[in-house]
Order: sequence, then C-alpha cells, then structure tokens
Amino acid sequence: MDVQHENPTEDFQDAGPSAADGHQGERMPTMSSFERQMMNRLGSFAENQRTLHDLCVSNFQRIDTRFDNMDARFMTLDEQIEAVQNQIYDLQFADEEE
Repeated sequence: MDVQHENPTEDFQDAGPSAADGHQGERMPTMSSFERQMMNRLGSFAENQRTLHDLCVSNFQRIDTRFDNMDARFMTLDEQIEAVQNQIYDLQFADEEE
C-alpha cells in the first residue's frame, strides 16, 4: 500500500474559529495520512452506494412503468373482448328472434 509520509509539523493545525478569536494556544490535531486515506475510501464507498441505489431506483421505476403500460393494454384488450362477446350475444339473440 502506498503510504505518504508527511511533515511532522503538519500534524497540528489551527482550531479554526477559536484561533481567530485570539485563542492561539488551542490547536486541533489533523488526521493522519492513514485516516485521510480511510475517510477518502469510505467517501468513495458511500458515493458508489448512492450511485447503485439511484440505479436500482431508476430501474425499478422503469419496470413499474412497463407494468403500468401492460396493465393498460390488458384493460384495453379486456374491453375489446367484452365488446366482441356482446356483439356475438346480440347476434345470437337476433338469430333466435327471427
């Protein structure tokens, strides 16, 4: 594994707002290179998980849309079949009256 060595003077940084307030003595340790590397990897992992989640959601939405379209087609077919059955019934009823 490639580990970057850093200057030991960079192990501490100003504590941000408290340093601006005149508390120069307060310092906060920075993350080591290993910690930064792990944070970067975790961030990358989290981003990959978000991307996969978004991909799954979009795929399921497409599938849902396709099912909705199929349902609409089946309803149309059902209505057409019912109309044909009614026409057949009407024709049979008309033949029986004659």
